[in-house]
Amino acid sequence: MFITILSDVCKLDGEGQMNGTHVCRIHVKRDVGVVRPQSSDRCMTREPLAGEFRTHPTWNKSMPVNGQGVFTFNITRNAPFLVVMTTATTSDNVKLTIGETFAELGITHGNEYTRLSRIEKQHVGYEEDRQISYWVSCNRDSLVLKYGKGYTMEETTLLECDLLTRATTREEQKEIRDRYHVLFSAEGKGIVELYDSKAFISSSALKRAKAIDSERSVCFRKNPFIRNLSPFVLHSDHTTLSVLDSGLYMLSGSLPPGCKEMYDNIRKIELDSPPEVDGVLLSDAIRFSIDTNGCLLHNMLQEKARYSCHQHNARETYLRVTLGENLGDSPGIPYVLEIWPSKHYSPIHNHGNANAVIKVLFGQINVSIYNKHTTDPDEKPLKTFVANSGDVTWISQDWYQTHKLWNNTADYCATIQCYKYDPGDTTHWSYFDYVGENSTIEGFLPSSDITFRDMRQKVLDEYRQTLCGSTQVHQDLSTVQ
Repeated sequence: MFITILSDVCKLDGEGQMNGTHVCRIHVKRDVGVVRPQSSDRCMTREPLAGEFRTHPTWNKSMPVNGQGVFTFNITRNAPFLVVMTTATTSDNVKLTIGETFAELGITHGNEYTRLSRIEKQHVGYEEDRQISYWVSCNRDSLVLKYGKGYTMEETTLLECDLLTRATTREEQKEIRDRYHVLFSAEGKGIVELYDSKAFISSSALKRAKAIDSERSVCFRKNPFIRNLSPFVLHSDHTTLSVLDSGLYMLSGSLPPGCKEMYDNIRKIELDSPPEVDGVLLSDAIRFSIDTNGCLLHNMLQEKARYSCHQHNARETYLRVTLGENLGDSPGIPYVLEIWPSKHYSPIHNHGNANAVIKVLFGQINVSIYNKHTTDPDEKPLKTFVANSGDVTWISQDWYQTHKLWNNTADYCATIQCYKYDPGDTTHWSYFDYVGENSTIEGFLPSSDITFRDMRQKVLDEYRQTLCGSTQVHQDLSTVQ
C-alpha cells in the first residue's frame, strides 16, 4: 500500500465547496462532532480540488504494517493538502482531502470517485501558519477510516467512515471486502510521500516551518485507533473477567515501558507512616501547616502567589516537594510530591512529551484533559474525571499529555507525580509548556519548592510543638481546678 500526502497553494473555489453536481447528506454525531455516513451518504461525484495537486515528492516513508495503522504528521500549512492511500499495482485509492473549512473522505474504484464522508465547519481543515497534528487511522479488519486533529482520541475524531455500514448480509460484506481487498490487505509495502508545489515551498510560511516538516515529525502507530484507553491504572494481579470485558482500566502490564517502571516504583507508596513511627500523622501535619498563618507551607503558598505568573489569582498555585535528584532521564526531578490546597489548581499544561504516573495519596483531584493545540486558558476540556485517594493515572506522549488539575474539595490533596522520557524520545524537552493568561504558550522549567526531607521534618515539628503546647495548657488548667 502507498499513502501519498499532497499539498499545493491553490485556492478553494466557494470556500472549499465542491464543484460536482451531486449533493450527499451527512449525519453529525453531536457529542463529539464526528461525521459518520449513513447508507445514503455515498455518491459518485467529482473529486474535491481535482487536478490541483502536483506529484513531486518532498520525502517518503515506509509504513510499519501494511494496510492499517495510525499516522500523524505535524506540519504547518497555508493551503489545502491531500492524503491518498493506494497500492503499487492498482489505480484504486482512498483519499482524504483537507481544505481550510472542510475535510472529505472518498474512495476511487475503477476510475470512479465516491464520496464517503464530508464535513464543512470551521477548524476541521488546515489552520493557516499553525503547526497542527493531523492524523488518519485505517482499520483493515473492519474497513473503518478515521480522521482527526491533535491527539488521537474519540473526542478529536472529525470524520469516520465504515465501509461495511451498508452491508446487511454476510454476502454483501464479502462483496465489499472483495471489491476493496487490494486497499485493505497485508500484501504489498506501504509508503508515505509528501508532495508540495514549487510556489508553496518558496513561501515564507514554509521557510519558517521547514524545521517541523522533517521525516521525524511523521509518527506511525502499527495499530488502528479503535477507542480511548482508560486513564486509570489497575495492577494486573487484580484483573478479573469483568475488568477485561469493561475496559475501565489500563492494566499495569499493558502500560508503556516508561510508565510501567514508574508504576512499579510508586504503586504501594502511602503519605502516612504508622503513628507509632512519627507520633503524629504527616497528613495532619501538612493540613495544619497549610491552614496556620506563620507555618511553613502557609508561608510558601503566600510567597508563590506573590510571584505567580497569574498574580491576580492566588489559587493557581500548588507546592512541588521533590524526592531524590534529577538523573537526566526526566523533565526535572522525576519524583515530586505535589500539595494542592483546597480550591487550588494548575494552568493547562503538558509534560514535554514525557511519560508520567500520578497516584493520589490523600484527598481528591479533578483532572481535565485538553487537545494538543489548546491556547485558550478557558478552553472547554475534551473530558474530565475525578481521581480519589489510592487511584493511579498515567500519561504518555500520545495519551492524556495535556491536562489541568483542580482540587475542588474542602480539604487539601496530595499526589505523587513521576516523570520519565520515553525510550524513543531523542529531544528530551525539559520544559512543561503551559497556556498563559493571554493565550500564549509559555515554558515552565520544573523546579523544587522544597525537598521532601526538609518539608517532612519541619511540618512534623510544627505540629508536634502545637500539640505539646495544647497538652501543657490542658494540664495547667487541670491543676488550677
